[in-house]
Amino acid sequence: MRLGRDFTNLLYFEYLDDEQKRALEAGEFTVADMDATVQVTAKGDIARQVAVAKELGLDHVELDGAVPNPYLALDGETRRKARLVAERAGITLSFHLSYSYVGASVCAPDEIDRQAAVELHKRYIEAASGIGCQYCILHPGVVPFYHASGKYFDQIRASLVKSVLELGEFAASQKVVLHLENNTAFDAAFFEPEDVCSVLEEVEKKGVKVYFNFDIGHWFTRADVGRPIPNPPESIIEEIPDGVFKEVHLNDYVPGKKIFHPPLQEEVGLLKRKNLVRYAQLVKDKGAELIVVETAIKTKEQVMRRNEIMRGESEFLREIFK
Repeated sequence: MRLGRDFTNLLYFEYLDDEQKRALEAGEFTVADMDATVQVTAKGDIARQVAVAKELGLDHVELDGAVPNPYLALDGETRRKARLVAERAGITLSFHLSYSYVGASVCAPDEIDRQAAVELHKRYIEAASGIGCQYCILHPGVVPFYHASGKYFDQIRASLVKSVLELGEFAASQKVVLHLENNTAFDAAFFEPEDVCSVLEEVEKKGVKVYFNFDIGHWFTRADVGRPIPNPPESIIEEIPDGVFKEVHLNDYVPGKKIFHPPLQEEVGLLKRKNLVRYAQLVKDKGAELIVVETAIKTKEQVMRRNEIMRGESEFLREIFK
């Protein structure tokens, strides 16, 4: 299995100017302020993401298409150059499609909203293909809690099937493999593996193969909506059908405190080292080819230790997965 990373906000500090860096160090500028200020520039620097991945001994970079991002504004020549940089470094690429605002309407019951989301994602898939991405990762959309059951749910599920079918066909035409990722429990729907897999089964029956990007950290959020987590927590993977994985996302979660994506080597969430050893074997047995880590930093202290966190986590995971 290959090991990669979505850098989220781990590289952002270097894009601040000196005044902003001093303000963050003094506590006058928050991590969220940092993210909002530089994320478009940092996401657009694909060459740096590739270089850091190479330095860390990783195989892959997932580009973060969360809104805002610069990718639709990149011209053909810029995309081609990014592709060549990755190829020369021996780093493969994938693309995480936007999952908020317009992009979150792929399961909207109104066709006008659904189609707007699909057309936007097609533009991102085309851009990702030009950059040389192998895979694109789609979230199932966000719904009001009162649409998450009964006939409302039937309507949104039917809309999602249409969107995944259409986007899966388009991705294949662009030589990109589409994946559908499970939501968090806070998104109200499509956070259980069986709900995602049932959509993928229906799409496959219609002649289009879309894979399941299982995000175990997303699944752990069920603990904060009153649903149990098994012991050991990674045993959920045993319940997922064979043959649905190519890429999977790896991150952790701290229930109760609602902390997303903590550094895995710090073992503050549900995934301890022994769980990750078993996780590695389980996803490999299910056919996973690529693990993409999604650790993010949340505090000023973590920003100051960002390089230590990246290096330590990468070494920790290489020992487990390789």
